[in-house]
Amino acid sequence: MTIQEVQLTAAEWANFWAYYKGEPQQEAAIEMLRQYINEADPTLLTQNATWVQKYREQPKGSGFTPDKPFSYRVTEHITYGELCLNQESRRFTQGHQCETAYRLCQFAEKARTYFGNKPIIITSGHRPEPINSQVGGAPGSEHTYSVAGKGAIDFFLEGVSTYALQDWADKEWPFSLGYGAPKGFIHVGMRPPGERIRWNY
Repeated sequence: MTIQEVQLTAAEWANFWAYYKGEPQQEAAIEMLRQYINEADPTLLTQNATWVQKYREQPKGSGFTPDKPFSYRVTEHITYGELCLNQESRRFTQGHQCETAYRLCQFAEKARTYFGNKPIIITSGHRPEPINSQVGGAPGSEHTYSVAGKGAIDFFLEGVSTYALQDWADKEWPFSLGYGAPKGFIHVGMRPPGERIRWNY
């Protein structure tokens, strides 16, 4: 197997993710692709691979860093302060936390647009330890943003059925989704290695 044999065009990759739903046969196909890539060039599957570093770069213009003021807009409609309840004790300390939060906020913005530009209300964002334990958060919660690629926000859209939002997110978000609609929010998160995970509250 050569690297040329497992190459996909940008359009082919876009089509792949457009149809990805985390179904068993899709997961099996992804594992086959991973094995093919590993056979062709094992270095492509390491955390230090050039493409991995590029993929994790913040989009140009985002400029989100831990030292920004809480008034800083992470995305058009979400401020840094909303992710931290405007508490210094919840401020991010690592760049990777900002990168993950930015990605989560982008998804919340996508939901906002889909549901007619209804306001995003974040009910929980960054909960570093010991705050996470003090508020009764699960051990190792995604809300701790403790490692690269791990983080979460709980939110709802003002004036939108949380059940409708949850159903939409279930189809659109390929990573962690906590079904919190009965409690008035949804949990949108991610954790390494980026698996599709679902649970009820």
